[in-house]
Amino acid sequence: MSNDHPKISVGMPVYNGEPYLEEAIKATLAQTYGNFELIISDNASTDKTEEICRDYVQQDQRIHYIRNKENIGAANNYNQLFHKSKAAYFRWFNADDLCSEKLHEKCLKILEENPNAVMCYGKTDIIDGQGKFLKHYEDNLNLQQESVVERFTTYMKVVGLTNAIYGLMRRSALTKTLLMGDASFPAADTNLMGEIVLNGKVIEIPETLFFRRMHEDASSWDRNNQTVQQTFWAGANSKFIMPTFKKNFAYFKAIKKAPISSSEKWQLRKYILRRMIWGRKQIISESLHSLR
Repeated sequence: MSNDHPKISVGMPVYNGEPYLEEAIKATLAQTYGNFELIISDNASTDKTEEICRDYVQQDQRIHYIRNKENIGAANNYNQLFHKSKAAYFRWFNADDLCSEKLHEKCLKILEENPNAVMCYGKTDIIDGQGKFLKHYEDNLNLQQESVVERFTTYMKVVGLTNAIYGLMRRSALTKTLLMGDASFPAADTNLMGEIVLNGKVIEIPETLFFRRMHEDASSWDRNNQTVQQTFWAGANSKFIMPTFKKNFAYFKAIKKAPISSSEKWQLRKYILRRMIWGRKQIISESLHSLR
């Protein structure tokens, strides 16, 4: 099947995804709404990822495969997938997760019926390496407040895992963001979600559509290990310098370019500044470490 004008682009970043990659590809191809393209960006895998991808490219012309010569880090790999896409709606989908076959159909319907919404996602279940249900995860990101200030500050208070980016987003909103940033700080997906919220409403479908796999082989498994996080987000031989300050500064940049009033921007800048003051010990510690 070939489609030169897809309605949805699915960006699948992968690094050594051999154990689960085929399941993720099949979950995408099984969508009841089939007008999509699947772009897979292989971050220089050393297992059979390339072989699996090239086999599926031969089977379905909606699949496009990119292989990076070296590991460019998750941030750049995620960004590359969006830049290579062409549809009006976009979603990322990790190569070790699963989703309902109705995800495209249901999320697209909501976005087309709600022009003020920029993102739609379904509820999340956490599964293990064998696909066994572990627990339901409450995302709490059904952010439909009319006030952008209320919407953003609520998001900052409740955000945990950003499973919503594996739902569906408007391309027009994503182009106004910094995407996954410049690989200078970890957890760039939380910044991206914040930017999305600045651009419009987020709607949650009260039905499980996404299955996030938690397993120890995941590249970002150990969130408390700075070396692991640096390698995951920025690639090999990279070091974060004052990441907490840069993460907060990225919010200032997002607020500056957001399509909101000057008054709203001022309120949000004050909010971020207060957060920086509350977290000043971490910023000071990182500054001293950088000087040393």
